[in-house]
Amino acid sequence: MTRLQLRTATQAPASIATRALYGDLPPLAPYVAGRFARALDTVLLWHERARQRRQLLQLDDVMLRDIGVGHSDALGEASKPFWRA
Repeated sequence: MTRLQLRTATQAPASIATRALYGDLPPLAPYVAGRFARALDTVLLWHERARQRRQLLQLDDVMLRDIGVGHSDALGEASKPFWRA
């Protein structure tokens, strides 16, 4: 009996991390890295939205008119929470 077979046969079911370590499961690193990258992208998007909405509040009526946005539209956009598009 090999070491892996002996270990598996004599112990209770292994955790997912142990199974991944011994090759019973596919590696989790690409999955975790992908999830982390998507989460980081989301946080950066939220930060950018919040920054743009703060800047929108700083524009006067002439500047708002130049970009084709009314004062009430700017207030409506700036009052949205950062997670809402």
